[in-house]
Amino acid sequence: MRNKRLLAISAIAISASVFMTACSFGGDTKDNAESVVSVTETPTPEATETPAPTPTIAPDVQNSTTYTSADKSIAINLPDATWANKTDETDMVSFESPDKGNILILHGQGEDTMAATVVPSTQDMAVSLEQADGDKVNGTDFEIQEYTSNDVSGIGVYSYTTKMLNTEKSNGNLYVVHKVFANDTEYYTIEAGVKTEDALASVKAAVESFQILGDSTLKEAAPQQAASNTQAADNSSADANNADASTDQQAADNAGTTDAAAADSSSDASADSGSDNSGSTTNSGGFTDEQLSNTDETRTLYRNSDGHAFVITPDGNGNWVDFDGNTYNFVDEQDAYDADGNSYYWHGEAADVYYMPVQ
Repeated sequence: MRNKRLLAISAIAISASVFMTACSFGGDTKDNAESVVSVTETPTPEATETPAPTPTIAPDVQNSTTYTSADKSIAINLPDATWANKTDETDMVSFESPDKGNILILHGQGEDTMAATVVPSTQDMAVSLEQADGDKVNGTDFEIQEYTSNDVSGIGVYSYTTKMLNTEKSNGNLYVVHKVFANDTEYYTIEAGVKTEDALASVKAAVESFQILGDSTLKEAAPQQAASNTQAADNSSADANNADASTDQQAADNAGTTDAAAADSSSDASADSGSDNSGSTTNSGGFTDEQLSNTDETRTLYRNSDGHAFVITPDGNGNWVDFDGNTYNFVDEQDAYDADGNSYYWHGEAADVYYMPVQ
């Protein structure tokens, strides 16, 4: 009987506790009810935060970013700001652009190393090397394009592009651009995979910009700030002092000053590139009428920084060069860049626009 009474008291205490909690320990029940209603009657929606904008990279805004290796032995102009360094070690440097491709630079030296190294000294050897890499078949899986072999003071310089016909055997690359410098004791190889057609020209320009800065027996073939081909290297040393004079002469000619000597001298490339015409005098720069009007033979470029105009021509190796031997890379149908990253604009005009008489 006593136990039943204790249980009843406990039940009453529990009920009271629950009641007091619901009523805020004896507060006004009506007020509490109204308070509950006011909370649930018109819920305030939570504001949705605006996500922070994700920055994007404009690939062609920063063209030709020069990268120098950690040991200062080499340098290369990367195609644009989407390319990042992945490896920088002794004898190996690599770069990658997620959507455009990759570049691998390898170095080796010593008798033992060279004895085990096969150099693509002929196009047949380049084909053999490609066939040995992944068991590919020439003409079915790939084809070699634009093969060149040059000798620079005893240094072999070999360039070619492999067009991939079967991308399943090339890690998705449409092309692989090759450049090799080698002699009996040392080599440098640059191999660049290209994932898109649009990236091919800029990647080729990057490979051609490769420079050897350190103490190397191959340095003469790819010296610091050298032009991308032998012809450009020869011309640049002879015409470097004429570049500024050419710019000044262009301005003077446009103002109406006649330079008869420049019109008659086609052998002086620097004078041709910097001289214009005045009045009714026509300076053809030594070009034929066909070349003057054919954009496959001549083009008039304009420097974006100051509007300076000049003429470029193909060099026979797929490159466009000016009279000083500087190389220009077209990234699309209108925009071009030189090896130093300076930007230029092409209006689709041949050289006849540049040499048009000033009225």
